[in-house]
Amino acid sequence: MQLFIEGYRSHNYHLYNAITDATFSYAESLLGRRMMKNLEIDIKLTNNLKKKEGAYGFCHITDDNLNRPRQFHIEIDTGMKHSTREILTWLAHEMTHLKQFVKGELYDYQDGSVQWKSRRYRRRLNYGDMPWEREAYRYETKLYKGLRNEY
Repeated sequence: MQLFIEGYRSHNYHLYNAITDATFSYAESLLGRRMMKNLEIDIKLTNNLKKKEGAYGFCHITDDNLNRPRQFHIEIDTGMKHSTREILTWLAHEMTHLKQFVKGELYDYQDGSVQWKSRRYRRRLNYGDMPWEREAYRYETKLYKGLRNEY
């Protein structure tokens, strides 16, 4: 796996290493070593992302191959008021979305509809009703606890 980290607080040695370790740990837990070795992940650390964009993190496909994506851009809020635990939990959430894209569980269509596993959602759902978000929330705590126990 190729990992690139840049942005706000990326020069903070402890935060940079924590994000690096967490990304590799989460990728291995979610995808396994064989699948994760072909990934390229760009992580951008942004100050006050929640205030600017309304979310603590985003995961986007940057690969030209949308059916089997292997290149991703993850953006995480790393404002000074957030703890490392919060940042690593949000990273786990976004890594779950990455897993959903890689395994073909989640697919965004240009018309705005979304396919989750075998079901296509043509109308907008409330955020809390989206099954891919519910899965990401379930995994984020589990992944973070696994990381914490590992170290």
